[in-house]
Amino acid sequence: MVGGGAMGCGIALEFATAGRQVTLYNTRSDSSAQAQVRMERDAAQMVETGLLSPAQASAALARIRRTTVLAEAVADQDFVIESVPEDLALKQRVFQQLDGLASPGTILATNTTALSVTAIARDCSRPERVLSAHYYLPANLIPLVDVIPGEKTSPEVVEATRLLLEEVGKAPVVFQRDVPGSIGPRLQQALIAEALRLVQEGVATPEMVDRAITHGMGRRLGVTGVFDRLDLVGLDQMAAIMRGSGRPVPPVIAQKVERGEFGLKSGQGFYSWTPDATAAFEERVARHLSAQLREERASGRLRTPSAETES
Repeated sequence: MVGGGAMGCGIALEFATAGRQVTLYNTRSDSSAQAQVRMERDAAQMVETGLLSPAQASAALARIRRTTVLAEAVADQDFVIESVPEDLALKQRVFQQLDGLASPGTILATNTTALSVTAIARDCSRPERVLSAHYYLPANLIPLVDVIPGEKTSPEVVEATRLLLEEVGKAPVVFQRDVPGSIGPRLQQALIAEALRLVQEGVATPEMVDRAITHGMGRRLGVTGVFDRLDLVGLDQMAAIMRGSGRPVPPVIAQKVERGEFGLKSGQGFYSWTPDATAAFEERVARHLSAQLREERASGRLRTPSAETES
């Protein structure tokens, strides 16, 4: 693991809890010490929430070796992942170093959020072994990892990375080509842009926007995505909402509505819906939202309504 910031520490801890030996590289000894404190804190939180036992946490931390010598960090490693600041020139220099120091068979992965894998691998002699494994903060708790090849990345390297990530408990999504920004960051940027616009125009305060997300749409996003949610609402209903707000109806929705593909109610939308699939989906959503509501009421973050007795 090259780079022991918030992301790097989470990735190192993730591999270590899965039984892998990890070497964590930082440029300075003080940064290395800070990384150790962060990983100990994160491991303790995983114990408190029941994800690890105290013995498992101790064993995981013992599997992480820290160093400030890059050659020592990458020697004889099967998989090296970089998580340094999002600066193309910096990442290119790091990968040029990794290219010269790592074993010929080592897979070199970048955790870039928005940069091109192809550009990062520009000065590497083996770009076929370079790809992106993009994690989401906190890396040890979010299952998703975007696996993105560069223009010259070999399919075998992509598949080996996917299998490795699944082995350590992640949920990788494999892209077919180099896509700077991947899915999550691009969706997040769109949400951030609209949130800032609402505040700048005086429509809402930052607190109102955050509350709308955490107490509204954000809850649903834990169990539904965009397209299954559209199917749940009904594509005909969504088209009506868009027209009512003065927005154009995207062709993909208009075409489906014309064909009578409304979503759950018609059995076909962006997904196919059988009665059993619909029932399972609705139950999963209800259980997820109920669990969140129950937890917040139990913690006192939300008030439990008083039961009224009918006379």
